[in-house]
Amino acid sequence: MPNSHLKLSANQRGTIINLNGQIIPIDEAKVSVFDRSFLFGDSVYEVIRTYHAQPFRLKEHLVRLEKSAKICQMKLSQTSQEYEREVIRSIQTYQAQPGRQKEDVYVRLIVSRGAGKIGFGLKNLETPTLYSIIVEPISMFPNKSFQEGTRLQISDRMRNPPLALDPAMKSGNYLNSLLAFLTAAEASFDDAVLLDSQGFVSEGTTFNIFYVNRGIVATPPNDVGILDGITRRLIIDVCIKLGIPCREVRFPKEYLYTADEVFISGSVKEIIPVTQLDQKKIGNGKPGPITTRLKQAFDAQIESEMIGSTNVAHRV
Repeated sequence: MPNSHLKLSANQRGTIINLNGQIIPIDEAKVSVFDRSFLFGDSVYEVIRTYHAQPFRLKEHLVRLEKSAKICQMKLSQTSQEYEREVIRSIQTYQAQPGRQKEDVYVRLIVSRGAGKIGFGLKNLETPTLYSIIVEPISMFPNKSFQEGTRLQISDRMRNPPLALDPAMKSGNYLNSLLAFLTAAEASFDDAVLLDSQGFVSEGTTFNIFYVNRGIVATPPNDVGILDGITRRLIIDVCIKLGIPCREVRFPKEYLYTADEVFISGSVKEIIPVTQLDQKKIGNGKPGPITTRLKQAFDAQIESEMIGSTNVAHRV
């Protein structure tokens, strides 16, 4: 079989790969076909981004990684301190490249249960948990602009129920979300929102969702079967600081259709207004006043946290 080489974009040529603590060239980054992440999607992961070249809320991401591992009965062979050290080292390696010192990056930390013989049983494992860290420029993951907003489809595909595959676990088994996304894309939408088995709104394929009605912000509760989003938590905190009522409640999709405003959140997406849901225009099809106010306060909170983080990094 002829050798196939991955064609890299100009940005990807700066990509950093850390494989189990060793930073290696991207074309040498390989995972065994007997790795359980490849065989079964048996892995957990986190996505972290930087602001001012510093990772944002890295410790919170690592706490959630440990929670994901616990939910899927994975015993981590590495400590959170090791993951933290290697994530930071990988970011610094990226920034050491010419012209990339001030670039903000996307970081993906993936932990596999390990590699070994084919079969579900833990006795088939021949390695401890294995990890990889991918660092790429944040520009590789462009968002819709805040002013443009995003167009979403309510998926006919049900969100995995917690008793089947708990969405609170950020795992490498992503087919539920991927298929919902592909169906939405075929219909010319940007992404998809999934409902739970009772018809309540849960979350998007890679994001949490909020709506605003009569000045009150609402978002599905964690127990509906969603990922405990770190950006979601920050938005709830910002609402409290601004005195904007924020409720964590179950609601049907019809509440989104009739909302004054709808927006989504995520580590990479931050806050993006929803301008259209299925065939229904949301509000006047532009970012609403509360969404705009939250985005401004969100940006200010990021700046406040990261300026302090940058000063600490410089002192160290």
